Amino acid sequence: MKIDRDLTEKAILPTLISLSWPIMVGEGMQLMYNIVDTFFVGQLGSEQLAAISLSFPLLFLLFSIAAGFMISGTTLVSQYTGDKSGDDADRAASQTLVFAVVLSVIFMLVGFLFGRELLALMNPEPVVLEYAWSYFSIVLFGAPMTFVYFMFSSVLRGIGDTKTPMVFKIFTVGINVVLDPLLIFGFWFFPELGIEGAAYATVIARLVSVIIGLFILFKGSRGIKVRPKYFVPDFKIFWKIMKIGVPASIGTSALSIAMTVMTFIVTSFGTYVLAAWGIVSRVASVIRLPSIGFSRATSVLVGQNIGAEKFEKAEKTAWKSVNVLFGIMVVVAFVGLVFAPYIIEPFADEPEVIRIGVEYLRIAVFAYTFLGIQMVIAGALKGAGRTGIQMFFRIFTLWILQIPLSYYLSHVGGWGPSGIWWGIFIAKLVGVTVMALWFRRGTWMRRVIE
Repeated sequence: MKIDRDLTEKAILPTLISLSWPIMVGEGMQLMYNIVDTFFVGQLGSEQLAAISLSFPLLFLLFSIAAGFMISGTTLVSQYTGDKSGDDADRAASQTLVFAVVLSVIFMLVGFLFGRELLALMNPEPVVLEYAWSYFSIVLFGAPMTFVYFMFSSVLRGIGDTKTPMVFKIFTVGINVVLDPLLIFGFWFFPELGIEGAAYATVIARLVSVIIGLFILFKGSRGIKVRPKYFVPDFKIFWKIMKIGVPASIGTSALSIAMTVMTFIVTSFGTYVLAAWGIVSRVASVIRLPSIGFSRATSVLVGQNIGAEKFEKAEKTAWKSVNVLFGIMVVVAFVGLVFAPYIIEPFADEPEVIRIGVEYLRIAVFAYTFLGIQMVIAGALKGAGRTGIQMFFRIFTLWILQIPLSYYLSHVGGWGPSGIWWGIFIAKLVGVTVMALWFRRGTWMRRVIE
């Protein structure tokens, strides 16, 4: 029997909270795994650790594009669920699965053809390049599992089930944490594979999760069912996936490339500033968790309400989410302002790194308050399928405001590293103000499932 996942009749605030907290827990678990994985690989030596760092930007770009396309699954499934139009949500989920497999194979082939050359462009030492290619090629081989894993999470979020993806994230991280030391160092009957062991641990964990996830989707026990009769490519739905997914993927790619450019600007001020940047970036990963949770929850609720043509409730949901998150982030910001030295000190020994890190964190916590609002509005736009507008505002904030401002204030304006931090703050403030003013017009509230 199909579970009713219609959220359009439920109270907004309790539903936002019930949808967002599992997302925050899942993302928190992923952060923990990244730390654990870095720790184990670090035991192998600096060259292996450098190889992971070398591979990360390329893998991040690849999987950011995948995540961008899989936003289509959340948008289409949520709107069809709100519309209550027969098996259309199941058909959209089935087509999203087919699209994910096709796209993953294309990306895998492109990665194998050009991945090594792209890694070499970063001019690493030969031994680091060899380690990086070994790690990259194994993770790339598991791309279909990663794409399907993203698809599984996205379609379940579309029907309002964020708890199952959370459980799977915890399960996947658990397998990774167990397999990492076994395959890296070799214990019991497990071979000692070094850096390749870390890659195999990731692929195996995703494979196990995907097998169980596909079983759930084919069985239909969570309220949505993947049906083989819908596996024949439907180019009308494929076009909708592309129309939603391409701008979303460009937006995520613009973010990853912008972060690389920002790192270059930071690096020009030396090791201490770069170290402080890295520390605050790790702290910011935790600060952003509420924003990620509320953004994705807003996407689901807005999508379902637009699908049901409850446009007034969709808009009310977006602004309610903005207000609640703003309250949370203001509290977080003042905690960061007061306790910044105590937050930074455990990560650094050098007094100068601590001083720079404290200065940056005290500005960053307020910048991330504005970023959180922008993320929630972006979540509403994704739920409506307006990823092109969301892409525009992301590029506007990062490339038109943040990068030029940070460079100008720090290098031309003579502010030094402080100019970078204030450039980020001003960009987030101006970016969210312009975005919110446009959003209030309400022209984004149109369905994409017609």
